[in-house]
Amino acid sequence: MLWFKLFCLVGTLVSLSDSYKILTIYHIPTGSHYILASRLVKEIAKKGHEVTFITPYPSKTPVKNVKEIPLEGLQTLFQTATTSMFTHEDTTPIQKALFVNEIQYNFCKYFLPHEKIQNLIKSHEKFDAVILYYYLNDAMLALAHHFKAPVILFASMPLYVSESFLLSQPSPSSYVPNILTQYAGHMTFWQRLKNSFFDGFMILYYWWFMLPKHQKLVNAYIPGKPDLYKLVNNESLLLINSHASTTEALPVVPNTVEIGGFHIEDPKPLPKDLQKFLDDSANGVVLFSMGSIARSAHFPEDKRKVFIETFSKLKVNVLWKFEENVSGLPKNVKIMEWIPVSDVLAHPNVKAFITHGGLLSTTEGVHHGVPLIGIPIFGDQKMNMAVASFYEYAIQVPYTELTEENLSRAIDQALNNPKYKQNIQKRSKILRDRPLKPADNALYWIEYVIRHQGAPHLRHPGADLNWFQRNLLDVAAFVAIVTFLPILVLIVLFKKCAKSTVKRKKD
Repeated sequence: MLWFKLFCLVGTLVSLSDSYKILTIYHIPTGSHYILASRLVKEIAKKGHEVTFITPYPSKTPVKNVKEIPLEGLQTLFQTATTSMFTHEDTTPIQKALFVNEIQYNFCKYFLPHEKIQNLIKSHEKFDAVILYYYLNDAMLALAHHFKAPVILFASMPLYVSESFLLSQPSPSSYVPNILTQYAGHMTFWQRLKNSFFDGFMILYYWWFMLPKHQKLVNAYIPGKPDLYKLVNNESLLLINSHASTTEALPVVPNTVEIGGFHIEDPKPLPKDLQKFLDDSANGVVLFSMGSIARSAHFPEDKRKVFIETFSKLKVNVLWKFEENVSGLPKNVKIMEWIPVSDVLAHPNVKAFITHGGLLSTTEGVHHGVPLIGIPIFGDQKMNMAVASFYEYAIQVPYTELTEENLSRAIDQALNNPKYKQNIQKRSKILRDRPLKPADNALYWIEYVIRHQGAPHLRHPGADLNWFQRNLLDVAAFVAIVTFLPILVLIVLFKKCAKSTVKRKKD
């Protein structure tokens, strides 16, 4: 018995010796983003690490090893800015970029002067690492670096091109589509031309206009007024919620780790009424959810009629996430204000998934091998659905072309054309076939960076070059000068000789 107690004591001491203090900064008040941030925090805490979690969503029950700093007001700020995402559906990538950049800047503008953030800064508390939820919020980088600990960035989706540029991440316009376009990686000439234009505009706009605005916030609220232009590519690790099975293969550098699908857990028991509905649906179920931002309740009346008329003619049942009561629904349609999407997708009777094309929903559909019908609205959704359509595990129905005929055709294809089921099952195998679970992989690299004092050996030399050096523009300019200068000199000499000859003849 004594030996057993000693063994437990030693185990406890070893556990404590490997326990770290980690600050996690999260600022986006939407359900889908919070799912990612909270899952990462819980996994870190489960390993025995002490987590300070800044969040707009305080937990209803305390979580072991997690100390929360709730920030009130961010949800109201976001809801005011995004009353209905459907109004942004037909805007250009540039208009979307301006909109998203302004929202994120306003978050920073609210976040940094907040009393709780300023109290944390003045506390002089020490952390072994700082995890920053990274989404066009560069002013918060200064807050992360303020604590003199390795900074780990966590991106909920593949990076915006301006973020890739600032972080010295490779993002060639030739085959990496701008996240706000509706292109897949295999682009035509004209798509590559447009993609290059969008990339160039967004980089210049962020560098010349947005980053100076973020710097002013830093100067006002962060001690020492650190230079953002020196901090933006000084992260120790970048965790990206992406994977080749859902977002195509991305070019990444050694301190970048893809953890796409890490938020997916084993299916949980469903509410009894929902379980019964799914079990009793002998002909199958079509799941319909537009996510946490683009709410079904915001569909205009004509679009609602399209869905209701289409669903009324189906032999399968429909489970529809709808945030308010709806009258005149067909008997085969069940609405719920909230649906545990991943748990429902795990049910064998779910045959197709109508989605907005958000990356979490897309990943969950791929994980469970359920064919997708995409109605993308905003952000990365159109690109996600372009990729899914290219690899034929989804059928895309553009919002502007949402008619009963087009929607019926898409549902029929998803239910009855076997290639969509086969292709998404292949993708499911790829997503699941990894040496480590993505959550375990994320934890390994977080601890690795802390163990190796920021792991500077993972930083590639290109991060220390200017952008024009990194892209060999200085070399190209030198070659051009060396090549064309002698030719120019010869042309000038030839002209002078010709003039001299003509003058002699005249004389």
